Amino acid sequence: MADTVLLTGGRGFFGRRIAEALTANGYEVATPGRPEFDLLDAGSVERMVKQIKPHTVVHSAAYYGGLGICVAEPARIFHDNTLMCVNILDAMPKAGVKRFVSVGSACAYPGNVVGDMKEDDFWSGPLHPSVEAYGFMKKIQQVGAHAYAKQFKIEAQFPQITNLYGENDVFTEYRSHVVAALIKRFADAKLSGAKEVVCWGTGKPVREFIYSGDAAEAIARLMKTDYAEPLNVGTGIGTTIKELSELVAKHTGFAGKIVWDTSKPDGVMRKVLDVSRLKQVLNWTPPTSLDAGLAKTITWYLANKETADARP
Repeated sequence: MADTVLLTGGRGFFGRRIAEALTANGYEVATPGRPEFDLLDAGSVERMVKQIKPHTVVHSAAYYGGLGICVAEPARIFHDNTLMCVNILDAMPKAGVKRFVSVGSACAYPGNVVGDMKEDDFWSGPLHPSVEAYGFMKKIQQVGAHAYAKQFKIEAQFPQITNLYGENDVFTEYRSHVVAALIKRFADAKLSGAKEVVCWGTGKPVREFIYSGDAAEAIARLMKTDYAEPLNVGTGIGTTIKELSELVAKHTGFAGKIVWDTSKPDGVMRKVLDVSRLKQVLNWTPPTSLDAGLAKTITWYLANKETADARP
């Protein structure tokens, strides 16, 4: 009989891809949602975990967004995400859960890492101020998982995910990450006949992007192992925001001018994961190139634009 997995956030952008990957890898996946499963309500979480009795909890749910929301709502980001994690962790031993998979983020790495970020760098310094609340919350998940592992013998795994993009993302300006924000901006400009698109910063920062389906597959493959240390999940390939913008312009058909608003922040100048350990542990490399992944994502977005733009 297949292990049952309780997946938080399983109906969201990344969660639905994780659910697909886990199902394809032979797991039975439960993806309860609100109001029956309110992660901010300890009683609701305890009742649902006891009802499902999963072998594993994969914690993917998060209140998140791009740089704008990290600057505007750091207290809510810290409070809601920490409370969700604590409620999940506290419910697990009461229901006999054997394993906890904490879906982490590259935002949890120190802001002053020189070169590509290795797993050994995770605790080596302070976070970048622009993502401190969200990044530190991901560190709390790791500390909490270790505490419950020690006291209740619950195994834990820690995939650290780089910047995601893909179908069903949040494309609204306020909550979107950089790829989705750019896709909407360039698509809107193309549809309106605008002559230019204004982008934040200088375009010089280097980021790494992974297609959501590939990142989900990495989590499913990790769960087939007993690897219990943090594991970077990314491509290891750096792309400047300028290069990303040009790719998005190409796939949306925008042929106008790209203008850079240098009064807006760049954030960390380089954020790329070292993925050598990923290749060793999983014997696998994410197969989708940025160009191919963007083509898939933009095709989906243009076909579902009205619904995607209306998502809060």
